[in-house]
Amino acid sequence: MHLPPIVVLAAWIPLGAYLFRRFPLRIAILANFLLGWGLLPGANYVPSSSYFPYWILPVCVPSHDFITKSTIIGLSSIVGILLFHRRTFLSFRPRLIDAPAVLWCFAPLISSLANHLSFWPGFRGFLYLSLAWLPPYFLGRFCFSSRDSLILVAKALVIAGILYVPICVLEFFTGPQLYAHIYGYQPYQWIGAHRYIGYRPVGFMEDGNQLGIWMATSALAATGLWVRRLASAVLRIPVQWAALLLILVTLLCQSVGSIVLLGLLLPLTFFNRRSALHMGAAAALAAFVLLAGLHFVHVASLRSLARDNPFVHSIAVALRSIGRDSLSWRIGRDESQLSTTYRAPVFGFGKWDWWRNGGVRPWDLWLLSFGMFGIPGVAALGCLFAAPVVRVLWPSRWQEDPGQLSLALLLIGVILMSALDSLLNAAIILPYLLLVGALSSPVHARYPSLSKGHAVHRI
Repeated sequence: MHLPPIVVLAAWIPLGAYLFRRFPLRIAILANFLLGWGLLPGANYVPSSSYFPYWILPVCVPSHDFITKSTIIGLSSIVGILLFHRRTFLSFRPRLIDAPAVLWCFAPLISSLANHLSFWPGFRGFLYLSLAWLPPYFLGRFCFSSRDSLILVAKALVIAGILYVPICVLEFFTGPQLYAHIYGYQPYQWIGAHRYIGYRPVGFMEDGNQLGIWMATSALAATGLWVRRLASAVLRIPVQWAALLLILVTLLCQSVGSIVLLGLLLPLTFFNRRSALHMGAAAALAAFVLLAGLHFVHVASLRSLARDNPFVHSIAVALRSIGRDSLSWRIGRDESQLSTTYRAPVFGFGKWDWWRNGGVRPWDLWLLSFGMFGIPGVAALGCLFAAPVVRVLWPSRWQEDPGQLSLALLLIGVILMSALDSLLNAAIILPYLLLVGALSSPVHARYPSLSKGHAVHRI
């Protein structure tokens, strides 16, 4: 007998809110978002006999289901704050840098009205994004922009990865079955599960790719804490051993995208000179902007390059020979929908299932959002991810404290990993918006420093 997902999701609202009464505010926020994302079912999915139910969208964007773990953990944080921390947030003031996050939430309503659709679908999309995206972003802005609080976030990411190690090891041998045993139907349970050795774990994530990013970001944070000597231990585990364990488990998960991204971003943790850190982070941001631009401009078809260009063709053949042709598959799906998106480029179609006009849905967040909301939505989303990176690289308050600058430069690796992964996958981890908000903050956190009884070094 399974736990009904809708009951579990509803029960999290009082449970998540109780965390805000039981623990200090920062601890409660991290526990609510990371535990909620790591343990809750995605949604009350309608079972399908299809092996590949591509029409079921990730919970980070509006779709058929409104009650998902994205909206529930956002709602529980709002309830917890209203019940136990109302006065704390009276000093908070939105700033211009928050405009992309707000515009992103209004994008469904703007697109719906521009397409002369009924008001309710647009408002429903606005409400969904406001519950799913704004709480972690604004809580990060207000509570996590100080050096100690950023270290706390990094440690929380490491803890989240360590707690998932048993799940990863279990499902490596048994296959991704834990979600099905507890909650029932999981739409992408077996997609890409069979690997070279054993299985690719899923846990309670939306798919194996998302779990790979979860573990890879934990490994990146642990390595940064170790190399920068920002922590000696996490959960009484020496941080160097935690980093090694998380890197090994990331490899064990066998999610190629997360392994490649970890390999590209991990060297940032070993750069000693500030200029090298700046150059590495700037290069990663430039790569993201370039790839995102090529994604929409469509100057040349990557499928045509794979067929006609000898070098690209040899790479495609090599990937296919080892059974890793999912990259070309994803690119092919996206390119097949470009012509559909060009029919409504300014405001999109205003519908979450716009892709039905051209067949199957695209597989990345950006093209999916472009079809839904058009240029305003994609521009807002791009600025939201880019703002914290630019904010840290630009001469600002981060330059005043070399230690805090180094920590911020390391943590933008988590944001860049999530942003780069979203060019190929739509299922992103919304609790990472805590870091997006924290590193976008133009001023030090107004919320008081961590008390001695709950100091960072004790976690």
